[in-house]
Amino acid sequence: MSPTRALAIATAAVLAACAAPPADRTESVARKSPASPRPPSPPAVYSYPAPVKGHYEEVNTGTFDLVDGIAFGVPQGTVVYVTQKPIASPVLVTAACPMTQARALTLLRNSGYLEVQLDARGRSKYLVAGSPYGGRSREENGRWKITVGKAENDRTSGAMVYRGYGQFDFDLPVSKPAMPELTESERSNGVRPAEGRRKPSEAELVAAYTEVRRAARAGDLQALLAAQGFDTKQIEAIRGLPGITADLEAHAAHFLDPGSPEEMTGNNQVGARGKNPKGAAFFNFYEFSPCGDKLVLVGIGENPQ
Repeated sequence: MSPTRALAIATAAVLAACAAPPADRTESVARKSPASPRPPSPPAVYSYPAPVKGHYEEVNTGTFDLVDGIAFGVPQGTVVYVTQKPIASPVLVTAACPMTQARALTLLRNSGYLEVQLDARGRSKYLVAGSPYGGRSREENGRWKITVGKAENDRTSGAMVYRGYGQFDFDLPVSKPAMPELTESERSNGVRPAEGRRKPSEAELVAAYTEVRRAARAGDLQALLAAQGFDTKQIEAIRGLPGITADLEAHAAHFLDPGSPEEMTGNNQVGARGKNPKGAAFFNFYEFSPCGDKLVLVGIGENPQ
């Protein structure tokens, strides 16, 4: 072989070697794992003028300010439900089940609340006060006085003074639920479930509990809300509420380990046994309320073992 030909062959071999990717790199590309789903982008802070302003103090049911709430019509008048923490009330107004969703957010945020029911003359025969994991009370014909403003543009406004315990002012749009809603007064009297709501199957209850528990323990607020039927606009607003991340973490602690569903009740409750993050044993009941084709978590009854 001539020196010229040998040089040409050697040069070609070097070029071919440079063009080919290393064997280990080719194998790495082939084995590349699929991309992980992107985490939700940080939400914008959601704020709005407080539709409720007041304070409540009672030794058995708690001491807290009142900053938010909803109102909705019932055959006997207008229910006014006010809360200690913001519940994104502007995005609940047109919901099919505004009180059910408000109750779910009260539970998620462990917020104190009050409820009255105004008749045509602006009087309320009862007042309910409490918090999801604290004391609760229902009083009839007590020492409160309500002054109601002029009802217009589907709104209700006024002031309630509860002598010796507190007061609040309110200015709220009146929602029109698409299906019957339970008031806190009815719940305190043991009424379950709301009249006219569909009856979910045991399999549906187990599936709803399983997904809500998974999302809460994973710290996935978006999935937790979506599983309960909150729409995209509502979810973004709720994610933007100040303090909601800490509330979600505390909420997740009420779901036990192992927490397998063991018992279903006629009141749409799922019973589950296990330990909380502090190692304390509980047998809890998780109460759901149907809203359309979704089940909404509206109560957790804790039973230390």
